[in-house]
Amino acid sequence: MVDFDMRIRAHAKVNLYLDIIGKRPDGYHEIETIFHSIGLHDDVYLRRRTDRQITVHCEHPYVPCDPRNLAYRAAKLLLDDIPDLSGVDIEIRKQIPVAAGLGGGSADAAAVLCGMNTLFSLGFTRTDLMRLGAQLGADVPFCILGGAALGRGIGEILTPLPPLEEAWILLANPGFEIPTAWAYQQINLSLTRPKKNVIILVRCLRNDDFVDIARHLYNGLEVPVLSKYPAINKIKTKLNKYPSSCGVLMSGSGATVFAFMQSEVQANLAAANFESDFDFCRATPMSSAGVCIF
Repeated sequence: MVDFDMRIRAHAKVNLYLDIIGKRPDGYHEIETIFHSIGLHDDVYLRRRTDRQITVHCEHPYVPCDPRNLAYRAAKLLLDDIPDLSGVDIEIRKQIPVAAGLGGGSADAAAVLCGMNTLFSLGFTRTDLMRLGAQLGADVPFCILGGAALGRGIGEILTPLPPLEEAWILLANPGFEIPTAWAYQQINLSLTRPKKNVIILVRCLRNDDFVDIARHLYNGLEVPVLSKYPAINKIKTKLNKYPSSCGVLMSGSGATVFAFMQSEVQANLAAANFESDFDFCRATPMSSAGVCIF
């Protein structure tokens, strides 16, 4: 797309904490999680149309450009709600790995909701947009909110937290997808098992205690995923052994693993060191933004 009306930066996220605490009658799992936006982002471009059609263009081979795409569904949600709304052309330039536990599809959907709201002067508040986003996916409301937040319910009940301002992480991905539904199905909720307390990590964030934040990272999906996919366990082991690594965790249902680094310099050195070891390897700062409109 050569000409466009708007560019939106759609930031990825990591989960600093994730625990599955129950299953609802509708089949969704109740969770406790701490989301945090990161600097890694997709660029989403919008152009208004004179008809009510929606088009999606993305050169990534694994991103559908049809109604299966979450960004398409976000635009359709608005068109279905507003009868006289014009259609939109959407171009997605991917940098976030696909189906990697980083919320890339949710971020793109959030970008379309926020972008169309501004482009067409729809007048929705951020709370309105988050409510709409929850119809598309559990991570979409947070991708609209951005920064850091405690998530409950299926992840859509959000309590904002102070974001980490200067921390850097290293992202490493082995190049394959983990089916999210499969990962959640492996959790046996009847078993009692030790877990870290989300309230402790919330307190660490509010105190801006970077060392304790890194110490209290937790993801309840790691046990089944690492058992089934030893390549992810190998990534964790490598990053844990790296001298500048402060804390290592799988994000979401995987397959991306992230490691807190001591500084921006150390994060970039680690990225250069591991560049040939992983299918995707990137140093990125934590971010206080979810969606940025230009």
